[in-house]
Amino acid sequence: MTDLDHVKIRLEHSQHRAFPLHTQAFGLKLTVNQGVFSPQEFQAWRWLAENFPPVSGKRILEIGCGFGLPGLYLAAIGAQSLLACDIDHKAVANTLENAARNGINNVEVIESDIFSNIPSNRKFDYIFWNYPSIYAPGDYQYTDEIERGAVDPGYRLLSRFLSEGPNFLTESGYILLGLAADGARDDLFSEIIHANDLVSVLLASGTYPQVTQIYRMFSIRKSCAV
Repeated sequence: MTDLDHVKIRLEHSQHRAFPLHTQAFGLKLTVNQGVFSPQEFQAWRWLAENFPPVSGKRILEIGCGFGLPGLYLAAIGAQSLLACDIDHKAVANTLENAARNGINNVEVIESDIFSNIPSNRKFDYIFWNYPSIYAPGDYQYTDEIERGAVDPGYRLLSRFLSEGPNFLTESGYILLGLAADGARDDLFSEIIHANDLVSVLLASGTYPQVTQIYRMFSIRKSCAV
């Protein structure tokens, strides 16, 4: 069974629950609605939050916000501002709901296909994406909308993200990419990095007890800015 097969099974299981789910994490009270990634089956958000660089005073753009973490947590612990976006209107509504529930006011949440609706004059210290790193062939067809958060056929989304992202960074800003090791194509990732004249540095790598997935976070910026 391939990594793609495994993640499709996990996605299916994640939606066979009684929704909405109610949970707590990092001192926040959270609701997870149907059609949004379940935090029980997918733990990357927790590891990434725990290993994120210091955010005090930083302006953050989060791509693919899901139910709101880790972005809301970063906004709550000292980020100057968070602009969170997702291609799925259900995720946008879920993040807005969780921001209001926890009184987190330095947050905007919008519907956007990566940078499509991000104002071109906005600049960020960190642009973060918990990237859907499971590789699938370029002609792969999604079977439902939630697969878009886990699978990137042909790494087309990653190519768009890394070619457009530097335009939205401050002079000293970084892209922070969550790229799980399992199911990823590091060779294609490296090709995209070089094609866009970027430099990537592995900031952290790790896992949890009884979890086989290896989580990683990379910092990325233009080579001329290093």
